Amino acid sequence: MYHACAVLRALAVVAFLGGVCHASPPQAEQAQVYEQQVRPFLAQHCFSCHGEEDGKAGLRLHNLSTNLAAGNNADTWKEVIDRINLGEMPPEDKPRPDAEQAFAVTQWVGRELKRTERESRMAGGQIVLRRMNRREYINTVRDMLSLDANFTRTLTETLPPDGKADGFDRLSAALFIDATQMDAYLAAAQQIADEAIVEGDQPPGEKIAFEAEEKVRPEADRHKDTILGETVTYPLGVHSIEIQPQGVLHIQDKFGNGRGPKLWARFESLQLDQLVTQDGYYRIRIRAGASRGRRGEPIRLRLLYADGTPIASETILPLEHRLEQPGIVEAMLFLRAGEPGQSRRLTMQWNGLEKVIQPNLKWQKTIKSPARAIPGKILAAKKAGDQQLLKQLYAEREELIRQAKAFNEPFFSYSDEYAEHPEEAPQLFFDSFEIEGPLHPSWPPASHRQLIGGPTPENADLALARTVIARLLPKAYRRPVSPEEIDRVVAVVDNGLARQGMNFSQAMRLGLQTILCAPQFLYIAEPAVDVEGPFPLGDYELATRLSYFLWSTMPDETLFDLAAKGQLQQPDVLREQVVRMLDDPRSGQFVESFAGQWLNVEEFGSVEVSNQYADYDPELQDASRQEALAFFAEVLASDLPITSFLDSDFLVINERLARHYGIPGVEGSEFRKVAITPDQHRGGIFGMAGLLTLLADGTRTLPVRRAAWIMENVFNDPSPPPPPNAGEIQPNTSGEKLTVRQRLALHRDEPTCASCHKRLDPFGLALENYDAIGAWRTHANGENFRRDPPELDVSGELPSGRRFENLNGFKTALLEERDRFAKAFSQKMLTYALGRSVGYVDHRTVDQLTVALQDHDYRLRSLIQAIVASEAFRNR
Repeated sequence: MYHACAVLRALAVVAFLGGVCHASPPQAEQAQVYEQQVRPFLAQHCFSCHGEEDGKAGLRLHNLSTNLAAGNNADTWKEVIDRINLGEMPPEDKPRPDAEQAFAVTQWVGRELKRTERESRMAGGQIVLRRMNRREYINTVRDMLSLDANFTRTLTETLPPDGKADGFDRLSAALFIDATQMDAYLAAAQQIADEAIVEGDQPPGEKIAFEAEEKVRPEADRHKDTILGETVTYPLGVHSIEIQPQGVLHIQDKFGNGRGPKLWARFESLQLDQLVTQDGYYRIRIRAGASRGRRGEPIRLRLLYADGTPIASETILPLEHRLEQPGIVEAMLFLRAGEPGQSRRLTMQWNGLEKVIQPNLKWQKTIKSPARAIPGKILAAKKAGDQQLLKQLYAEREELIRQAKAFNEPFFSYSDEYAEHPEEAPQLFFDSFEIEGPLHPSWPPASHRQLIGGPTPENADLALARTVIARLLPKAYRRPVSPEEIDRVVAVVDNGLARQGMNFSQAMRLGLQTILCAPQFLYIAEPAVDVEGPFPLGDYELATRLSYFLWSTMPDETLFDLAAKGQLQQPDVLREQVVRMLDDPRSGQFVESFAGQWLNVEEFGSVEVSNQYADYDPELQDASRQEALAFFAEVLASDLPITSFLDSDFLVINERLARHYGIPGVEGSEFRKVAITPDQHRGGIFGMAGLLTLLADGTRTLPVRRAAWIMENVFNDPSPPPPPNAGEIQPNTSGEKLTVRQRLALHRDEPTCASCHKRLDPFGLALENYDAIGAWRTHANGENFRRDPPELDVSGELPSGRRFENLNGFKTALLEERDRFAKAFSQKMLTYALGRSVGYVDHRTVDQLTVALQDHDYRLRSLIQAIVASEAFRNR
């Protein structure tokens, strides 16, 4: 174990050194911009104070190199544009520079800073050694060892976090290993080994069970209330539950108080602190039956575990048993134990109705409400010294008490809708509950059977260990292994058996931990060759690169078999494999990883939404997150054009999102493709509620933030750094009703801001019809706009000169710039595929990818095929 870790620590240093790379030459057009615009500007406004003869504050700009990668040049250039943006350079007593010229300088510096940062991570166009990120590690150990996916997901909390570069967590420049991270990998290896290899018989689970009627307190026949200090009772009327000999009939239960529609009513809950003391599977059995009633909607049960905590889970079960014939509903749930002291409450809900039973409105209006007001009125009369009014109020108080004591009408009754036929309301009969665990779906688990071949034989010895290791190691290292590599792991197992007194399972766990800590496993490595420049990958290296690109996991048996036969390099075979892999469910990992990071889906839900937006609830937040991935998955599965991301005539939504978008005819929580028309104001990524909410502040829209996101994520053309004191557009002060557009116009009055905002603002203002939670609007809302909110103006002109008047016109203008988007999208995906930054040395590859998109109607799969076929992908 120590040897494996020492090697890994040493390799981390090598990986760091391998990441040091040389920047490519400045692009010719940027050098031309410098000579034609930047240097003349500096000569006119800066050299007199910071030139060869006078270097005030120690700053000389006449010989400042345009190679921002050298020395402190990048810091100096950043200081220059900060001073220009702040208006501190040139000084106030000097002529003010033209705003357009100043913007050209800051734009050039911003682009050069970004290019220098990117090229510092490019490794000269070669792909350097990198470790697996957490997603790849988890998927790899799951597939390699046949581990349960629920267990491997828990490893996220143990594994070291992943850095990001250029928006993705796959770049070698951001994936390093230090001593602290090594400790995390050791801990993860131990967890995996303990789970994968077991001993003895399956340990028994513990059980909690109860009958429903034993846990429910009977409702009193009379309702108790307090009126002006007097306790009164009156008939309860209709009961919300009925306790029966074999269970409890639920007519109406309590719904939550959160925002949004109330869909689930709680009928039972219990603490599982003493039962769930470790992560694992727990079997739940509920005996129940139900009636759909007039509504006709199928009855479902919802099980919420540890709601509102990091270990929360939700399970929805259909209840198909009839009210008069209850039956067992069973589920196997993976429950987490969490930290000590963690609440582990299980709450059981059903989709009943909220207003089957209603309170007595006469009691509320004629007695309860007037009684609440009396004490305040009496106090006011006393302060005013109004004896006549006091006498009158005391009389009213006595009369209210008398009426309350005499009141004898039922407090609860069926609502008008169900008064004549209460049996037509949805009903739930709950009989009993049982939970048992932790349990294993099978014993020994699949991982143990795969490794050992079945239960551990009583005569298991070193020969069996060698067989297991020889079978496992090529999968772990993702290539053929040498006898010496097998011997090294076998020696670890032998040491455990012979010297440390371990039994076979314990020693094999030690061997497995050694493999999981080996650099050959942790690093996606490609053999070094003594050749300058690009060098073709071998079949196994290509199989590995392909599988981690499209599946975020190790190659499967098909890829390994093709690599062993030397056939994977054949163009037809490679194309067939890409098709096969994209059609495989494992391509969902590509959707989650690439699309999730490109669209920032992992950040959806991070903005705290104001209570002004009453329609925003956890269900909408969750659906918004799923929408982005479901839409990308549809484009990928159907091989649609990437221009669908700019605009589309369909959405992929469920009922909750359809309600938010005002689209009728969509029922159920499942996501499905739904055709839309232009007047429904959706389509593509720009109308997605999750993205629009992320690019707001929870109260108001932020057009600049939305525009900056479009420039960076859609066009791969990030804006230059803003002035240090830029900040966001301020909210309205009291009494003002300025739209965000009007406030931006005031902000643009500052000369140093105008040029940048002229370029940015149209992209953000075009989306102003979407409010802070992505709902459609024609007038301003949020920020407490209530009476006479101003109408929104979303017209504008793109930097290309294309004008638009509304959202549809904006999308049309973007589609006319599809080639610009195609190039940017190609750069993004190539960066993801190669695991390194893409820059000048890749310009021919990017051009070829863009042409491939153009030649194939911009279809997404044509880009993926072109990337895999490119020399950049097939070379190290």
